[in-house]
Amino acid sequence: MFKLNFLSTLELGFTYIYTAAFIIFALGIFLLYQRNKRIYLWYFTVFAVLSFLANAVDILYYYYNFKILYFFYAIFILFEAYYLLKAVHTYFSLELDQFYLKTLKFLVFILILSSLSLNRFVIFAPALLFLAAAFFKSGEIFFNQAFNNYFKFAGANSWALGTIVFFLPYLRFNSYFEKYGIFLKGLFALLFMLSIFAIYYEDLQYRLKIREEQYQKLFNQSPAGMLLLDKDGTIITVNDSICQYTGYSREELEGESMFKNLVPIEYKIRAQKNIQDILNGEDKEYIMKTYDKKNKLKYFLMKETKFIQSNFRTAILSMRIDYTDYKIKEEKIKYLSYHDNLTDLYNRTFMEEEMKRLNDSRRLPISVIMIDVNGLKLFNDTFGHQKGDQLLIKTAEILKKSTRASDLIARWAGDEFAILLPSTSKKDMKKIINRIQKNCEQTNKDQISISLALGAAIKNEENEDLFEIFELADKRMYQQKMSQGKKAKRKLISNILLSLAEKSHEDSFHIQRLKEKAADFADYLKLKSSEKNKLIELAELHDIGKISISEKILNKKGKLNKKEWEKIKKHSEVGYKIAAASKEFASLAKLILHHHENWDGSGYPEGLKKEEIPYLARVISIVDAYDVMLNKNLYSKKMNKKEAIEELNRAAGSQFDPALTAEFINFIE
Repeated sequence: MFKLNFLSTLELGFTYIYTAAFIIFALGIFLLYQRNKRIYLWYFTVFAVLSFLANAVDILYYYYNFKILYFFYAIFILFEAYYLLKAVHTYFSLELDQFYLKTLKFLVFILILSSLSLNRFVIFAPALLFLAAAFFKSGEIFFNQAFNNYFKFAGANSWALGTIVFFLPYLRFNSYFEKYGIFLKGLFALLFMLSIFAIYYEDLQYRLKIREEQYQKLFNQSPAGMLLLDKDGTIITVNDSICQYTGYSREELEGESMFKNLVPIEYKIRAQKNIQDILNGEDKEYIMKTYDKKNKLKYFLMKETKFIQSNFRTAILSMRIDYTDYKIKEEKIKYLSYHDNLTDLYNRTFMEEEMKRLNDSRRLPISVIMIDVNGLKLFNDTFGHQKGDQLLIKTAEILKKSTRASDLIARWAGDEFAILLPSTSKKDMKKIINRIQKNCEQTNKDQISISLALGAAIKNEENEDLFEIFELADKRMYQQKMSQGKKAKRKLISNILLSLAEKSHEDSFHIQRLKEKAADFADYLKLKSSEKNKLIELAELHDIGKISISEKILNKKGKLNKKEWEKIKKHSEVGYKIAAASKEFASLAKLILHHHENWDGSGYPEGLKKEEIPYLARVISIVDAYDVMLNKNLYSKKMNKKEAIEELNRAAGSQFDPALTAEFINFIE
């Protein structure tokens, strides 16, 4: 057994306490590091562990009195000093001077050389001086960076420890210090450790305060509406944004139940369930439809989560972003995705979805009507696509006017429409078809008259496929279109001619005279009956393309400018398109196109000459010119018969076919 006197025992006891304190300090700091992962806490942990190891070696020396232990004691002290400097510098975000690392390396080298002598004083004196310097430097930093008394307290203890450590090699020879020195060293060491914990706690409180202020600032200044609710739905606090969103003041919201002003009655049960779910740890995100103080419709994107207040009470953080504009746009996009943007009827996509739904429905019988607008292409070629769009819009209006609110009407394709009639018998379906036809007939005298081909079919049994019923209705519609198409297009041509007559009053008389003269000249030329009829139709339709020319240009008095004349010249091409769009008049299309070509190739639109120009086109150009000469028009003065014949002779061979001109002059004389 080792025999120790009272003083040695006392010193050893304090050393145990001192060592135990460093163990507790090291564990405490390490646990804090594990929680916060701040590097300075790791450095303090290493410092505390090295301090513990140094004191453990000191205790071993008392027991075994091995001088070699002082070598390890000095090593631990050197690195203890370095990690103390690292910890303090890192805490204050300061750069550690490389001088200390170089000094550490140098002292370790000296220590290794000194260990050969095994002289106690020579071994640990440089290490203790380095540790003292570390404590002095740390104390200086604590005082310089101090912003409260905890830092000054740590600085004072650091200087006290530095002083004790600095004089430790000499004080060991002092009997008073030998008796009480270890107590003072342990006391200041404990106080230093406590001051580090106090600094950490103060730093933590400061950071929490800053964070709370930042959270509060974020809460108050957030563009999102934010409020805190207790477990019963009572509003604890709100920010300014939510007041702006809802129109209510803070006084009207705080302390009141959210169900009073912010939650519509239809959302109450859902909101109560949300509160329970959130308190159980579930986050919520949804869109809520509500109304502000002025009863204006609002949509909010809601995000709600559990929140622990600074007083450790559980609350609900409810955040909302004004979603109104986005929701309106979203609904508009959804509306457009299922509606035709021209007629505002449902589109084919929507109708097909409804067909799938109704296919399994028991709302029998389900009637289907397919509709096609007769002559839309001809109408577009004649009046332009804007007028064609008006025709489709007018058709849609007739269909809506003729059906019930529960019926589904869709624009199925370009000129086709479809009507779904759930729970509609054949008898009721026929009533709707009759209303459609009657409303179309009422447009006969309008500038835009409507002619429709209709086909219908009915699903009476559940096992019948609604899509096949659609195909049957479409087939029947097409059959009617084929049987009525000729009549419908003829009616459209008549309407075009009537419209042209209204735009230019002399045209109606001119066409009538032209038809009579063309018929007589055809007899004179001994044309076949089919050619004669074609010539008479050509006389009626040759200028039909003028429907595309504005009334202002058609009736302009005086000479046309270049731009206006170019528009006039386009009428033969427009007339060609109108005639070509109808099988009945397709044979006249080329004749209409070329009736303004000249014998010498100076005409329009293609500059054909001589026999390249169709025969009947050459005939009608002479008859047309002669009638214009004899009757007053906007472009030239009225001539008598003699003057007209002279003009025909003058233009023969240039504008007109010379042989046909001679024949025509003989005919009229």
